[in-house]
Amino acid sequence: MPRRPDRGRLASPQPAVDLPTILCTLVLAAAVASAVAVAMVRLTQPDPPRIASVRLAELTARFALDVAGHEGSGEAAAAEARRWGSALQHALRMVAERHRAVLLPARAVAEGAPDLTPEVKAALARALEAPAAGDAAAPAGAHP
Repeated sequence: MPRRPDRGRLASPQPAVDLPTILCTLVLAAAVASAVAVAMVRLTQPDPPRIASVRLAELTARFALDVAGHEGSGEAAAAEARRWGSALQHALRMVAERHRAVLLPARAVAEGAPDLTPEVKAALARALEAPAAGDAAAPAGAHP
């Protein structure tokens, strides 16, 4: 006797695919993934440095006038210029690090950039007051 197929087992209905729901889920997942990616990039990258200006011509002219008023040998003037130059470099580096800024001469910067010349002057004065490494015996603020 031939077997008859069981009708209950053969005719199982296929689950209905809800295409709009699947598409909405995919779009929502992509939007959340994009938002998380943007947030991670913004939170993990440091802020870029700002641009600030310094009136270097003014600082240099003031130093030149101070040196011109002193009488002394050319070697002493050259030593003082080297000392002033290294103190200026140190002051510029300290102010730039403190403000997380790129310091440019005032003539090279358009309007709107903060002027950090007063802070550089103060840092320069502090650097010049400190005795140089080789001048341990020289009093603070002494000029060669």
